[in-house]
Amino acid sequence: MTKLDELMELPGAVAAIQFDSQGEIKDFRGDLTDDLASMAAQMCAANMGIFRMQADGWGRLTGQKGFYPERGFAFMGLDFAVASYGDQAVFLRKRDADYDRAFQVMGG
Repeated sequence: MTKLDELMELPGAVAAIQFDSQGEIKDFRGDLTDDLASMAAQMCAANMGIFRMQADGWGRLTGQKGFYPERGFAFMGLDFAVASYGDQAVFLRKRDADYDRAFQVMGG
């Protein structure tokens, strides 16, 4: 079973993707078109870039340490959420989601 397959077994999972740091989709599972999977990969890679920028700026501004290495993030909307770690992400129904387990599966 691949990591993406394992992510799809999580409660509330509706899609799982693998992507590179440039936002190119490498593989996906779930009811996604190629275009939606590509857009999701770009969103995840872009958010990691924003995380890096914010961590760098905050560290320089305050002198605080501990923001690196950046590894992942979670975003929540009204009904759905995304958890991303490394080069993978899983899209979840919030009411059913187990975020801790999602990050464990992805290696966090």
